[in-house]
Amino acid sequence: MKKIFALVLALAMVLSFAACGGQTPQPAGGTETQKVIVQIAYENNPGEPIDLGANEWKRLVEERSNGTMEVQLFPSSQLGSKTDLVDQMQMGEGIIHIGDAAFWADYGAPEMGIASAPYIYDSWDQYHKLLTTDWWQEQIDLLAQNGLRITTSNWEYGVRELMTTKRVGCLADLKGLIIRTPNNVMQMTTWQEMGAAPTALALGEVYTQTTQGQIDGMENPMATLAGQKYYEVAKYITMIDYIRMPIQWITSEEWFQSLTEEQQKILCECGDEAGIFHNNKQNEMIDSYMAEMEANGVEIIYPSEAEMAEFKAAAVKIYDNPEVTAKWSEGLYDRIREMIQ
Repeated sequence: MKKIFALVLALAMVLSFAACGGQTPQPAGGTETQKVIVQIAYENNPGEPIDLGANEWKRLVEERSNGTMEVQLFPSSQLGSKTDLVDQMQMGEGIIHIGDAAFWADYGAPEMGIASAPYIYDSWDQYHKLLTTDWWQEQIDLLAQNGLRITTSNWEYGVRELMTTKRVGCLADLKGLIIRTPNNVMQMTTWQEMGAAPTALALGEVYTQTTQGQIDGMENPMATLAGQKYYEVAKYITMIDYIRMPIQWITSEEWFQSLTEEQQKILCECGDEAGIFHNNKQNEMIDSYMAEMEANGVEIIYPSEAEMAEFKAAAVKIYDNPEVTAKWSEGLYDRIREMIQ
């Protein structure tokens, strides 16, 4: 009888432990804090400056939060396309994704697109000055009303150049070329004004489409052009410097508001610090990217002053194009230029 009782007691103890799920005992006088999972997704590949900056962001957040926030990184479009991820964010998913103002303009802040417009800045300092204006805060508030929250804005993605399978030395050489652009009205219209045939593609599709001859080229900063190894399928880069491209990291407004004020502060402040880290890496690595391109048989073309003037004159026609400016307030271009001087 004693043996049966002992067996039953032992079994009860095993079942009791199993019912607890092997959880760590709760500390006396309080409950265990649930860890916040932060998912950061981007199209860039490991090793690119964006990826290095994201890793620094992860390190800083996890360090400052004392392990109560865990950051998971998803490079190379692992979580899907930009538009799919934005849809998920607007439904409350806790994802942070990279993008530029011309893309976010389609999500409730139409004037914001000018922050990524061709030949709008003479220097990066002018963009950072724009971030301090009341106008920029208005754009942030408009996005928030549409379910999206900017977490950090000071990342300098780079100066966008043209890379093609056919040599482009002047504006006339662009006529009819199929050029991949991001999926936004601003950049697609710019390339139309310059005589090309823009097509919107996810970054992950560009290499294959170029290999198959479906597109003639793409535009992006040097870090992305090298990081995506486009030099294997396109052998000409034309340095037209047509957009000094800043980027913003966006998340779900609903998810962001579910965080504590301290967690919000950690996420945003660490994002800004990682942005500075990224910008420095970008500058450090640009020469090596260009050397890598040339070592792989790429010709880097520098248009003359007169040829550059032709590219610029065609591109800035967008400021009079109603397809781009229909939802802008009157005189926006001049006001922005005045703000950043």
